[in-house]
Amino acid sequence: HSLTYYYVAAEQEMARGEDANDLPPATVAAINSAVRNYAPLNGLQLQSGFFPTTDQETEASGRLDRALSATESVMLRYALTNGRNVNDAFNTDDLTDLSGRGSSFVDDNSLNGTLTSVPRSNLLNAASFELAQRRVADRTQTAKTPGFIVTGIASFGAPYRGNDRHVETQAEISDAITVQQHRHLLRFGGRFDHIAERAATPDGAQGTFIFANLAALQTGTASTFTQSFGSFNTNFAAIRIAAFAQDHWTPTSTLAVDAGVRYEVNRLPAQLPQDATNFSPRLGLAWTPLHALVVRGGFGLFFDHFELATLNRVLEFDGTHAAQQLVDGPVATATYQSGTTLTAPLAGVAPSIWTAQPGLRNPYSEVGSLSVERELPLQTTLTAEYQFVHGVHLGRSSNVNLTPPVNGLFSAARANTAYDAVNQFATEASSSYNGGTLTVNRQFQDDLQIMAGYTFSKTIDDASYDGEQPQNPFDLRAERALSLQDQRQRFTLSGLWLIGPDLGDPADAVKNANPGPLMKALTGFEFAPIVSLASGFRENAVTGLDTNLEHIYPFAARPAGYGRNTLATPAQLNVDLRVLRMVAIGPGHLDIVAESFNLINHRNIALLNTAFGASAAPLSSFSQPIATGDARRIQFSLDYEF
Repeated sequence: HSLTYYYVAAEQEMARGEDANDLPPATVAAINSAVRNYAPLNGLQLQSGFFPTTDQETEASGRLDRALSATESVMLRYALTNGRNVNDAFNTDDLTDLSGRGSSFVDDNSLNGTLTSVPRSNLLNAASFELAQRRVADRTQTAKTPGFIVTGIASFGAPYRGNDRHVETQAEISDAITVQQHRHLLRFGGRFDHIAERAATPDGAQGTFIFANLAALQTGTASTFTQSFGSFNTNFAAIRIAAFAQDHWTPTSTLAVDAGVRYEVNRLPAQLPQDATNFSPRLGLAWTPLHALVVRGGFGLFFDHFELATLNRVLEFDGTHAAQQLVDGPVATATYQSGTTLTAPLAGVAPSIWTAQPGLRNPYSEVGSLSVERELPLQTTLTAEYQFVHGVHLGRSSNVNLTPPVNGLFSAARANTAYDAVNQFATEASSSYNGGTLTVNRQFQDDLQIMAGYTFSKTIDDASYDGEQPQNPFDLRAERALSLQDQRQRFTLSGLWLIGPDLGDPADAVKNANPGPLMKALTGFEFAPIVSLASGFRENAVTGLDTNLEHIYPFAARPAGYGRNTLATPAQLNVDLRVLRMVAIGPGHLDIVAESFNLINHRNIALLNTAFGASAAPLSSFSQPIATGDARRIQFSLDYEF
């Protein structure tokens, strides 16, 4: 007979707060006085004091499971998530004025389903589909005036990025067949994924002026001016196709071997031709040489997909739809002092464009791991694991239109005189990760468990994201350094303590049916603390200006004596605690929950001021903190389960 199960859940969160930039009052007064001299800001004045922030999120989901027959069942699931974030979404560092702060709206909808069939006792087929759409709209407080950056001092006006819209629609179908044959569990399957992207990304459309220091702003002497022109709307699709076959083989009771191969390809728009030989073999094993010892190991290739934001940039700023201009020195100063907002490109200035390397390769990782797990007395397990990850054909960008520099400076000569910068996206970067982890798990009793883990790792790369550009495209070796994602050490201690019987487990409730007075008062409390202590992340020191005349934005020039990613944020400490009280009501139980994040209110530095300045001596604010993680936050919720 048919059986139907359903599940529905909804959740609403809202947080209101206040924030402020950390600009000294004297700096705010000097900037407000300076910008009155010229018209482009249209009277904009920097914010003083606190301003409101809002974070709001709505989540809803529903699931339906139905047994169609003894051999078939179907599952349908719908999920909705939307969030509104006002004045606190991006550009939230201490140097950014309210005018450059970002607000965002994100809306996610997804519907997926699976039809599971068991035509024979040794055969399982699972056919799935998913339809999903994400809508994102980003806005800054000011979107119509030019943007202004006083290097290492302040940022205000419309920022270079932050006023865009994206609609991403995804349709996916897949099928997987599982067959049991003696000691072999065979799986075969495939997937087809169509992703449509519509976007409007007017990066730099209002223009951005960069000043070397506060004195330069006061005299109206701009170092660089950049502005984008054209049509910023894009509409394209990417197709992902994958197929796999694998075998889980258990030749003996102490050994299991997994072997398989996967093929996948990204079909990109015709302007972005790429290689399609993306076969990825994988091998893994689990061996139990002793009763209390398990050894696991594996190696495989794992392909990734291209970031849609990167593809969008290449298709948008192709020189036909849109392009960018960048001028410096007297031309930048004259543009600022003219007091007008440009509505058309400057005459005689070559445009800068984006393009893609011919024959793009799909990025992938070579992953190898080895772990040993040992069972110790007193319900304790000890696990030691080593993992190696080699990233291959990762994305990077560089200006390929330059001629070799002389004494660290690029000349005005260009390989293709029709353009200024030709920013080429290529899949030529690489990375390596080596990490060792030691984990101890101790279960004192059924309802008390503690786990501690320590990781020591090192990550090296020559580009940490697709848009990262080298200081010198003719010396890419100099870019090999610690990655922005490098986090050398991390220690985590977590626990779970449930007092009394689990009200959600009838057998446990029967076993503890006659508690004493104290136990009766404490029964139903659950404590879940997490303590984490970790090294900081890397930061890349830059001059904050186009000091090597590379004519790219954002700038990539580093100060003398500083290699790539040589700065680092301090260690991070977090203490989180979740306290739950279960109260039996009717056929279920009510959960009264209090959750605290950063309970000890530790000041965790998130960002440093990486702008050194153009002088031999650094700015006084160089390498100082300009953003911190969340302060102590406590939230409460009520849940009823039945």
